[in-house]
Amino acid sequence: MKKFLFLVALLLSGGLAQATVTLPSYFTDNMVLQQQTTLKLHGKASPNTRVSVQTGWSRTALTVEADATGNWALEIRTPRAGGPYTLTFDDGSPFVLKNVMVGEVWLGSGQSNMEMPVKGCLNYEEEIKNANYPNIRLFQVKKVVADLKPRDCFSLEYNMGGWQECSPTTIPNFSALCYFYALRLWEELKVPIGVIDDDWGGTPVEAWTRTEVLESVFGSADIVAFYKSKNFDFNTLKAIFQSKKTLADNGQGPQPGYFENPEGSHFPGGLWNAMMAPLVEFPLRGFIWYQGCANVGHPDWYEACFQAMIEDWREQFGNPEMPFYFVQLANYLQPSDLQPESMWARLRESQADALCLKNTGMAVNIDLGDAKDIHPKTKRELGRRLAAVALHNTYGKKIPYTAPIYDDYSIEKDGVHIRFSMPEGSEAFVQDENLPGFIIADMNRQWHVAQAYTKGNEIIVNSPDVKTPLAVRYGWADNPTCTLKTKSNFHVAPFRTDRW
Repeated sequence: MKKFLFLVALLLSGGLAQATVTLPSYFTDNMVLQQQTTLKLHGKASPNTRVSVQTGWSRTALTVEADATGNWALEIRTPRAGGPYTLTFDDGSPFVLKNVMVGEVWLGSGQSNMEMPVKGCLNYEEEIKNANYPNIRLFQVKKVVADLKPRDCFSLEYNMGGWQECSPTTIPNFSALCYFYALRLWEELKVPIGVIDDDWGGTPVEAWTRTEVLESVFGSADIVAFYKSKNFDFNTLKAIFQSKKTLADNGQGPQPGYFENPEGSHFPGGLWNAMMAPLVEFPLRGFIWYQGCANVGHPDWYEACFQAMIEDWREQFGNPEMPFYFVQLANYLQPSDLQPESMWARLRESQADALCLKNTGMAVNIDLGDAKDIHPKTKRELGRRLAAVALHNTYGKKIPYTAPIYDDYSIEKDGVHIRFSMPEGSEAFVQDENLPGFIIADMNRQWHVAQAYTKGNEIIVNSPDVKTPLAVRYGWADNPTCTLKTKSNFHVAPFRTDRW
């Protein structure tokens, strides 16, 4: 009887209680925290309980008291890169996160070319075998949709059991581009690198954009207004979609649009709500992005939506100048020397137009594609190019990261003279007497395959079929042949001198 009473007293006093501290989903063993920043940490505990947080890099514990609903919040200042550390959360029963590193954290997002795993890239067997990099840490967000409202930090779903050290066991199903990007950063910076794989194949830009932002993008307001008229009610919109689909299946109307299915990955704002919104309080160094195939055919709308999304992501993550580096679409489909109406070329231009935003950068991918495969396997080289942008622009490394950029032109006796700017971090292109990929328009706006050659930092373009040229385009096709590059294999991005 005395033993029974003692056990009851112990239970009531909390002596045998389990830890009640709940952390955001992305707080797991093996994680990487962004160095030298302020981490705004929200948690849950028993109501009115005092919680202490002890970091491995500080001798002083931080304390906070949970409110009447059990919520608590505090700010933690992270040190310079280092580790491993422990993080101990104690509300009377300690909970410890182990093997925590502090370094550089990047988030990769987009569609299938960001999603493509290491086991799908060139030389994957060798790449996987050599992927022993314990200071590179991997976190993969699970592909889920939300019920039209943003999820909180406790509701983020993930794969792989949370953060993991990079190894031959953990890397095969992880984003190849994220991995090769992180690898180049680690090779140059020699600090822990955390990379978040947060993507979904086949998805359009609007799925990753908040509906509040889409309201301001031309062509989207009516769609968002319809959702608002239904109070963004998941069940109501699901029923409307199913009704339209049933009628269409019975030949009584058109099939509903992909964006009308609230359970689908294309639903406007859906992937933001489920896969991005829960991460907004987790400090990052920046974003990398590879997406656009799903929006080919709508270049003007994409230009506006893409730029609006970039600015909004920065705002939501609390850093209006956060780096955002992206990949321009690769060459794809039937090779062509003359395709002035190419929608793939127009989408590439819409992507490049985002370079008007501060702290953006673009990796040119016009030579790495595959005519028969929308998913080029050359992700190691692409990771090198994308990481070079970050190493130069974010980390101040004195390395080349870009080719010269089209600037202006003049029409002279020997043809059209194309001139280029040389931003810091660029290098001269390789001289070539026979450059493919150029087309030239006559005064009737008829296009012809052109001859082109380098002359110092200029390209001279002409054609025996065009007496008086009007405009020039380069790389303007779904799958053009482009060889204008630097000695470090950075390619000149497709461009045009006209806008018609």
